Amino acid sequence: MVKKHLNRAALLMRLFCLVILLVLLIGNPVQAEKQLVVDMAAVFTPAERETLQKEAINLGAAYTMDIVIVTTADAGGKSARAFADDYYDQHGYGVGDDYSGVLFLIDYDNREAYISTSGEAIRYLTDLRIDAILDNVMESLANDDPYGASSAFLNTAASYLAAGIPSDQYTEGESEPNRLTFGEGAISSLVALATSLIFAKSTTSKYHSKYQQPVFAFRQNSLANLGIVQDQMVNSYVTTRIRPTTPPSRPGGGSGGGRSTVHRSSSGRMHGGGGRKF
Repeated sequence: MVKKHLNRAALLMRLFCLVILLVLLIGNPVQAEKQLVVDMAAVFTPAERETLQKEAINLGAAYTMDIVIVTTADAGGKSARAFADDYYDQHGYGVGDDYSGVLFLIDYDNREAYISTSGEAIRYLTDLRIDAILDNVMESLANDDPYGASSAFLNTAASYLAAGIPSDQYTEGESEPNRLTFGEGAISSLVALATSLIFAKSTTSKYHSKYQQPVFAFRQNSLANLGIVQDQMVNSYVTTRIRPTTPPSRPGGGSGGGRSTVHRSSSGRMHGGGGRKF
């Protein structure tokens, strides 16, 4: 009898725990929908935000990555690139272990549009493809149309994602600017000083040397006979040929079009991208 009561109590406890778990799951979904359109500069209407959000969700779902659009009027003292990279990293964007995705930033503080890529998106959106996207974006930004610029970003990015990763795609680290270390600067200064002293001493010694008679007395032994010579042109020929023009390279195509230049953000993650002032 006691054992029967214990079994019933255990069953009731399990049911109670199951109900609590269901309530928690319903009240707090495991993964809420990400906010993919963040309009901190307040340049979109509610309808525009909703449209861009839906398009960003659909595009990202098709290629397993996050497509994010951000506007800001205050970059907090950061460059457009640093703001875009940090916002992406610090707000949980990215799909998979490599945080695949793209963030399009309209920065009214720095007056710059910037595209930050991460993970697999780095391979899809090469440097030339990013430049081509910015070409389309700038036309709308020049007309003070942020919604048109965002739509142009989504449409152009979608066409390149659909085209796939270029066959000649490769990733290359951003080259660091050349800087002289203190030791290199000191050595260079010492070498320059020593060279200057040697040159100065050599020049001074020449001025202090005694005058010597020239070996050849050119004034007494020279003979010049100048006459008038006339040249007459007999004939002339002109040769012409057609120089073939090199066709412009297509974005993402050959001629180095597959390069994706990457850099590290403040969080240490690898990002590609590019921007342009407006």
